[in-house]
Amino acid sequence: MTTTEPSPAVHARPPLRVARERFLSGRPLPDGVPEEVLAAWRRARFFGVPHDLREPAADPPRPAESPLLGAARPVLERIAPALDASRSVLLLTDARLRVLWTSGKAPGLARCPGLSEQQVGHNSAALALRGRRRAEVHGPEHFLDVWQDVSAVSVPVLAPKSGQAIGTLTIASHLCGGRPPHPQAALAEAAAAAVEAELPARSGQPEQVLLDAYLRAARGEDRAVAALDGRNRLINAAAERLATPEVLRVLERTALAARHTDAPVTAELPAGAGCGARIDLVRQEGAVVGIVAVLEPRGGETPRPRPRPLPRLAGSSLPWRYAVERAAGLVRSPEPVLFTGERGTGKTALARELLAAGDLQMIDAAEDEGLEGDLAAWAAGSPLILRHAERLTQPAVATLNSLLDEHPDARLLVTHSPGTPPGPCLQRLLDKLAARTVVLPPLRERAEDIRELLSALAPRPAPGSPPLTWTLDALRALEQHPWPGNVTELAHVVQALAEHRRLSGPVRRAELPDTVREGPAARPLSPMEHAERAAILEALHRHGGNKSRAAAALGIGRATLYRKLREYEG
Repeated sequence: MTTTEPSPAVHARPPLRVARERFLSGRPLPDGVPEEVLAAWRRARFFGVPHDLREPAADPPRPAESPLLGAARPVLERIAPALDASRSVLLLTDARLRVLWTSGKAPGLARCPGLSEQQVGHNSAALALRGRRRAEVHGPEHFLDVWQDVSAVSVPVLAPKSGQAIGTLTIASHLCGGRPPHPQAALAEAAAAAVEAELPARSGQPEQVLLDAYLRAARGEDRAVAALDGRNRLINAAAERLATPEVLRVLERTALAARHTDAPVTAELPAGAGCGARIDLVRQEGAVVGIVAVLEPRGGETPRPRPRPLPRLAGSSLPWRYAVERAAGLVRSPEPVLFTGERGTGKTALARELLAAGDLQMIDAAEDEGLEGDLAAWAAGSPLILRHAERLTQPAVATLNSLLDEHPDARLLVTHSPGTPPGPCLQRLLDKLAARTVVLPPLRERAEDIRELLSALAPRPAPGSPPLTWTLDALRALEQHPWPGNVTELAHVVQALAEHRRLSGPVRRAELPDTVREGPAARPLSPMEHAERAAILEALHRHGGNKSRAAAALGIGRATLYRKLREYEG
């Protein structure tokens, strides 16, 4: 929304009035008429739009209340007083360019029922919706007589998740020189961004229904209740004590299956789970939006303790949650654990959060060369985080292997970033810890966590300053970037923007670093990749665009499907 659909009137305004009159009378046109404007006039004539169309005599009926209008109304009502109501119009349309809301007056616009080209010919709203970016139309570029002294700027309003244009926001005023930017272009963009920021709350109604069902079921301290919809998970303390990670995975699959069937569903929990589950469907307007599971112990078995949630580790995607749950389960027993993954994935942060001990000791092989003495002096009973195991010298690895042979129950957390092939001593250490290894997913495989991470990584604003917010276009760029430096790279981007940007309002795509803003460079696909891409697209088509069901049909994880789609789109 930071770029503008160019207004051909910038270079050709003086002859346009004469050219339009000749076009309407069927006379030859002068040279230099922009082809875009001429094509728009021809479309209007093809649609049968009368150039002398006047305003309707009475207000036309407006479309019914919609999520877009509900999200936009409070924003527009705050912005409208900033405009000169006697010379400007603020106007909202839906995706069919039907006018949902207007304020102010300007020639021909005060009671206009719609802005489709079939109704009124060339205009900025139709142009913005078609190009999915800010657009301006000035004076004689319009087809209608009543708009010859009107300048208008329109910005598309994009859906939070799909990025589809679901409407437009327009500010129209008296002719302002016929060249961009329109004096109110910045206000139009800010208004559209504010409406987009309000839309997630409106689109979250199924989540609110699920929350209400969870709260009703969880009344009473003795009930173990979990509510799931395949993306979100609500679980009380009693259910935490009963539900293992395997049980939760079964419940999430059950929730996904329930959303695609009207038949009663049951959850077949794994043997030895120690509990059973009674499933109730949660519906909104007749459609299943999730499940509530009431867990009950079996045969007097003692529930296995579950780790407390980790509040400072942002992320709710399945790959991240499973990694955290596995790590928390392994750390409960006093034996070494290996955290492995690409650089910047959060290995040290997770280790710190899980130990959280006052006498915690940390050794970094990337900073300290002579570690043999430190390792030999380490009391194996106290917790230790050893960072960057791939940088250990051979004597240090030998010392560590000897210590673990003597103290196999040492409270040791080791972080390791795969790269060059390890030497024999380091390979022995990795083999020794293989059974107790946690693989942290790269950020590109859990892109759905980026929005949550942005809130967690943004520094606390100064008193009186607004928090850092993001336009949907900027969020899409962040989610499409491959992030070779993972969460650490994202944290640097957020910190730099928070410290150095001088603009107000949400961060826009144009403010992001070049590599993030421009997206990954396209590359030719191999024959195997072409075949794989075709199979993925066919599966998506067969399952109506549902990525979870397509991934299950292909036998791959949803995160893998998302990653491959991003690679092929790049």
